[in-house]
Amino acid sequence: MNTIPSLSPWSIASPLAGGALHAAGSGLFHTLLPLRIIANGDGANIVGLVVMAEGAGFLVGCMGSVRLIRSVGEVRAYAAFSALSAVLLLSLAIQPGVAVMMAVMAVVGFVNAGQSVIIESWLNAMVPNAGRGRTLTLYVLVLGLFYGLGQLLARDIDPAGDAMLMIAAAFYALALVPVTAIWVGEPQLHAPVGMHFLRAFRTSPLGTLACLMTGLISSTFASIGSLYGLELGFAQDRIVVLMAAVALGALFLQFPLGALSDKLDRRNMMLWLSLVLAAVCGLFLAIDATTPFWLLLILFSVFGGISEIFYPLGVAHANDRATSSEFVALSSNLLLVWALGGTIGPAIAATGVEQFGAASFFWYAIVLSLAFAGFALWRTLQQPKVDNREDFVAYPQTSPAVYEWLPRKDDGGSQPETKGEAP
Repeated sequence: MNTIPSLSPWSIASPLAGGALHAAGSGLFHTLLPLRIIANGDGANIVGLVVMAEGAGFLVGCMGSVRLIRSVGEVRAYAAFSALSAVLLLSLAIQPGVAVMMAVMAVVGFVNAGQSVIIESWLNAMVPNAGRGRTLTLYVLVLGLFYGLGQLLARDIDPAGDAMLMIAAAFYALALVPVTAIWVGEPQLHAPVGMHFLRAFRTSPLGTLACLMTGLISSTFASIGSLYGLELGFAQDRIVVLMAAVALGALFLQFPLGALSDKLDRRNMMLWLSLVLAAVCGLFLAIDATTPFWLLLILFSVFGGISEIFYPLGVAHANDRATSSEFVALSSNLLLVWALGGTIGPAIAATGVEQFGAASFFWYAIVLSLAFAGFALWRTLQQPKVDNREDFVAYPQTSPAVYEWLPRKDDGGSQPETKGEAP
């Protein structure tokens, strides 16, 4: 009988390192992909279609990758996913047609979701309940920082050349090394996620729409924000730094804003933040290439932080109104709602960019923000405040497996008593 080795910081570092390397490659690749598509003579509408295909693949991967992983085991599946994602990126060097590129990116989205499922299942099995909060925070920081590092590495890489594909593919392949070099065990995977959007909406309409809006705005800007920099006439190095500012602003602002949401009514906070987001988008309409670069860095960082915070606030608000037994299923479906927004948002926004220019994205974001603010105001007036609430937790938008880290009452966690929305 095999003896299971005792866990150590090195064993936990193994899946963290794999996730970090993959995040670095993803940051580089996704920052340069829109610039590559434009450099190859395609329009913004093609950018939207390609990103939409990857989002659709990710959505399917969140729901369907668990069955595939169970059939071969986590380590073999992770190895296959890493190798496949690297090869798929390299295949883009032949400059395939739009349909083939969409198919490639759909599979990339699927395997990326599968890799996240495996990484997060390992971490969940390794970390005791008392340490889950600290480990989850570390995981969020590691992914965010290395994604930003990958973006900064893209400053001097020609997006039209093969180097960007080779470097990103190398990161994806290297993500396999720490996972296979150190024992990580074979934890039990969570149950496959079903798609129950209406059930999530009935539990928390505002929380569900907050997650959807994050996908429609924040995830969409991550894919077409580079086109806005091109429209302003910026060189690639400045565009890359500005996009990194968006990602890092999203990473660091969510912690103080999340802590503040524990002290305030989350609905009121989301209402005011949506108005702030609309105002920030209005400022984007007023800037041009003569605006001081330091001011642009601040504006892009604030936009990243405000637009991204609605997802964790939406999850927290929904869980405030759910029973403890619903937490994992509800949060997993909110991730799917976010992924749905990130799938359809790029196609919608890119169509406007193709017709009216990249600045049209901010009109799109203003309309969505104001519509959400109106709904948040209505919900605040209709529903009583929930007093017994969960603490804010920053979750990455990676896979449903991350919600297995929610503290559970039977493990000594601090779950709230059963509660729901007032009729």
